[in-house]
Amino acid sequence: MEAFGRGKSALTRNDSVNIDLEKERRRTPRFPWVVEIKGSVLSADEIYKDFPDSLKAVTKDIGAGGVAILADQALPANAVLRCEFAVPGSPAVIPTLMQVRWFERVEGERHCKLGLRFLL
Repeated sequence: MEAFGRGKSALTRNDSVNIDLEKERRRTPRFPWVVEIKGSVLSADEIYKDFPDSLKAVTKDIGAGGVAILADQALPANAVLRCEFAVPGSPAVIPTLMQVRWFERVEGERHCKLGLRFLL
C-alpha cells in the first residue's frame, strides 16, 4: 500500500475509500420515492406507552434495506411496525413489517425524520 505524506497524518490510497464509507453507512443506494405510509406499533411493552400506537407519514427515499420517512411524531428506536405503503393511482397497498432504526427532529418544523428497516 502506497503512503502519501509523512508522520501520523500520512494517508494511504485506501484511506479515501474508507473515509467515504464512514460517511455513508448504507450498503445499497437510496432513491427518491414519495408515497403515503400508514403503520401501527406491534409491541405492547411498557417502554412504548408514551408513544403513539399508529403512524401516518410520507416516504422520503427508499433503498433495498429500508426507507426514510417524514412523520408528525417520533417513535422509539427498535419499535416494530406493521406498515402499508400506498400505491399511487390505485386502492392497493403494499404491506410489510419494519423496524425503527433512528429518528431525528427536523429543525424549525414539527416533523420528525425516521429511518425504517425492512423486516419482511
